[in-house]
Amino acid sequence: MFIEEPQSKFQKFISAIKKSWHWIWNSDSIWSWLVALALIYIFIKFIFFPFLTLITGSVLPLAGVESSSMDHQIVRDDYGTLSLCGNIYTNENKFSVDFEKYWEICGGWYEDRNITKEKFSSFSMKNGFKKGDIVVVWGRFIPKIGDVIIFQANPESTAPRPIVHRIVKIENIDGKTIYQTKGDHNSEQLSKNNNIYKTDETTITPERIIGKVVFKIPYLGWFKIWLVDFFNMIF
Repeated sequence: MFIEEPQSKFQKFISAIKKSWHWIWNSDSIWSWLVALALIYIFIKFIFFPFLTLITGSVLPLAGVESSSMDHQIVRDDYGTLSLCGNIYTNENKFSVDFEKYWEICGGWYEDRNITKEKFSSFSMKNGFKKGDIVVVWGRFIPKIGDVIIFQANPESTAPRPIVHRIVKIENIDGKTIYQTKGDHNSEQLSKNNNIYKTDETTITPERIIGKVVFKIPYLGWFKIWLVDFFNMIF
């Protein structure tokens, strides 16, 4: 007759882990779904993001794009107007924009500041990116004109999120480096007097820079935007 040997405490522990794992990922119970979501959240927040922060050298290694200020297409703004670089369009005369057309519409602002078409075409992210994209942010870099950076708004600003715009000017004022940026889609730079958030992107100091955008993942950020809009609608 075969007599089963009693399990050790370690074996019992491993067996309990396997049963729990199977219940979480294979059960149709609502509780297993909730536990699975909690585990995913814990993994992302306390393992995945800290690992990315270590690798990229940025406190914000991934960022969701929540505005169209870097979009090179004709898109609808917060007021329902179709626009690109200050030019207004209608559904009837809306068209797709390639780089050549973008420069024809928007290039004058840059040429007035000695940024030529050839120079702009050599910039990283030269075609911008869209609302709803996810951008990968690198923290170990020396900022230069043309870089798309993510930075904290000025202290007086009420902007709810960091800003992602392109460096268009670097100057030294009283021994301190000052950066200026502009959104590729925008007609002008943000100043304290031309936006509701009182944001100024003409006096960015180095300590406010979080990192440089080095890669984009299209559309993946829409889930967060839809979720936030949903909760705002309810609450």
